[in-house]
Amino acid sequence: MSKQINIKDYISMYINEKIDILKNYPITEVQEAVEVIFSAYENSSTVFAMANGGNAGTVDHLYCDFTHHPFVSEDKSESANVSKRLNFVNLCSSPAEITGLVNDFGAEHMFSAALTPKVNKDDVVMGFSGSGNSKNIVNAFQVAKDVGAKVISISKGNGGKSHELADVSILIPGTSNFPGQTGSNDNNFHFEDEVLSINSIIVGLLKLKVQLENE
Repeated sequence: MSKQINIKDYISMYINEKIDILKNYPITEVQEAVEVIFSAYENSSTVFAMANGGNAGTVDHLYCDFTHHPFVSEDKSESANVSKRLNFVNLCSSPAEITGLVNDFGAEHMFSAALTPKVNKDDVVMGFSGSGNSKNIVNAFQVAKDVGAKVISISKGNGGKSHELADVSILIPGTSNFPGQTGSNDNNFHFEDEVLSINSIIVGLLKLKVQLENE
């Protein structure tokens, strides 16, 4: 006979782990990321973003929010009367481009190959990697550094190689005993939650900035 799962206890475990993360939230680093995005908006520069697996879907979410949400009315019924928008490029968005680049250059270079002809010193390159060691993200960060672009890394643990390359490195703290995010996936669910939280913080503050500039 299989053991019964105490669902309530596991829900409490997840929430308590989340509370511990929030108590040690990297506020300073998130503030720095907001300031970098503000600067990109002010200078009409481009923000490039990338991730792997499920986090690539999150980059789609970011694209929608960064591109539209700060630039619509409060009730979202119409576009705001603004003179400019944030330029945001999702490097994960085109299956044709990604598979073509993987075929030609290999998976380790798919983002760097996409980035190389587009990025310049005034731009921002964001990457999401739990370990911070995803080779395709690390290689793209190196391309960004080589041209002088700003690099924002969001990872967990020690941040790996991405942390070393980043101008702003946001490390999601904590560890987890919750099923599905232990071992090599330690804290992975919480990491993915916080990526969306950071997105919401940046987008909300960018919306406020746009509103204040256009009063």
